[in-house]
Amino acid sequence: MILKMAWKNMFRYKRRSLITASAVAFGVIFTVLFDALTYGIANETDINLLNYESSGAKFFAKGYFEKIEELPIDYLIERNDVQSITDYLDSKKISYTPELASECEIFFNEDYFETSGSITGALVGINPVKAKSVYKLHESIRSGTWLETNSDEPYCSGVVVGSWIADDMGAQLGYYITVQCKGRGGFTQTIDVPIVGILHCPDTTINSNYIFMDINYLNEMLEMDGAVTAIDVELGSHFNVDQNIEKLKKDLQKTQILSQTNAELKTWREINKDSMEIQSFYTLVTDILMIFMFVIAAVGISNTMLMSVLERKNEIGMLKAMGYSSGYIKRLFMCEGVSIGIVGCILGFAVACILNIPMSTVGINVGGLLDDVDMGFRINNIVRSAWDPIGFVKVTAGALITAGIAAFIPTGSTVKKEIADIFKN
Repeated sequence: MILKMAWKNMFRYKRRSLITASAVAFGVIFTVLFDALTYGIANETDINLLNYESSGAKFFAKGYFEKIEELPIDYLIERNDVQSITDYLDSKKISYTPELASECEIFFNEDYFETSGSITGALVGINPVKAKSVYKLHESIRSGTWLETNSDEPYCSGVVVGSWIADDMGAQLGYYITVQCKGRGGFTQTIDVPIVGILHCPDTTINSNYIFMDINYLNEMLEMDGAVTAIDVELGSHFNVDQNIEKLKKDLQKTQILSQTNAELKTWREINKDSMEIQSFYTLVTDILMIFMFVIAAVGISNTMLMSVLERKNEIGMLKAMGYSSGYIKRLFMCEGVSIGIVGCILGFAVACILNIPMSTVGINVGGLLDDVDMGFRINNIVRSAWDPIGFVKVTAGALITAGIAAFIPTGSTVKKEIADIFKN
């Protein structure tokens, strides 16, 4: 009964109700699309971190993680510990690759390049074969090849460079660069290597900072004696990686591997803590924006309900004279406001879903706008949104609750009056 009356009352003032519902719809459209865009960027960042940069988890030597940003060469997992960990991973049929990472200086000269200079980067040595089951780096070669080993060579003695580094240098396949980095014990090593591949992947950090070499080659050149800085572990997609990490942790607790070795396990979220914090910040921004939009909608609905109450004072008096309680009358107006909110939500979601289809499939081409901007996300030129069911529910619930409260408040002063005072005024 009360819902039917509220629905009919909403259409008594069609223009006013439509304008208010349109304001709610606009807020819903903007909030849903912004949420979908930030959710899509966060999803793509997670996927790219797992596929190109950090894998699901990494074993580090104790003390390394606290200085991970420096890529220190002083904290190593020694050969015997590496063997123990990899044997365990093999027994569990978990894919992995050993890693040897170090800061480096990349020198290029006029023998091959138009100018001479240097670029600071990150040198990463990985097993070219095992890395294919952990990362998708080999699928992102723009030109040339991945770190392929000839049948008559024990390892690949070339280098794969990120596309932005290659473009900055003006590099081409076959050009030689000189890589200077630290070896075991802190000595400085310089290595002249040919560029065998140029890598361009969705992770812009890889494109702009990383060069890759065969870990077996680096092991010899840096005199590592089989020691590594990390063992990268593949633990599934971003949908199930966290569950697989917890399972691996529980399995490791049943063994004595971590207690018997100088190694510790760090998850991809711990490794990419800064990126996770940035994602949390943008989630907070979305929530604040949502609240701001709800305030605007609340003002519109409240004004509509106030005008409706003032114009329908006699009706309120009649309802009270017929024995209807003040609470019933307030609920009637509240349901009317919620009805306006429902109409606004339906219109807003319909438009937002239509707009989100091309945004999630085709995406927005930002070109080179993000080349010099570090926002903490791992995205390329195409920015895509995603469907966020939880976010959509939050928007819907927030809009309807706001509509109900905004409609409830203006009726208070009039409904509290005595019947005679309502008709007298």
